[in-house]
Amino acid sequence: MATVTNWVEQLNSGDGVVYPFAGTELYWLILCVAIWIVWHIITSASETEHMNDLASRNPGPDAHKENITDW
Repeated sequence: MATVTNWVEQLNSGDGVVYPFAGTELYWLILCVAIWIVWHIITSASETEHMNDLASRNPGPDAHKENITDW
């Protein structure tokens, strides 16, 4: 059974690392930050394209007058 009852003895016994991929934390951090930056760039480009599309469909400064309802 692989149950650890005393971590002090376990870590001093020289069995190795306690969890897999130990020592790769910096690589994971760099990867996550890179993905985060790329996601922001893609999202910004998409939103800019959407806003430019909406701005190009603007019918004019008096378009809001057509939305008045006749109650």
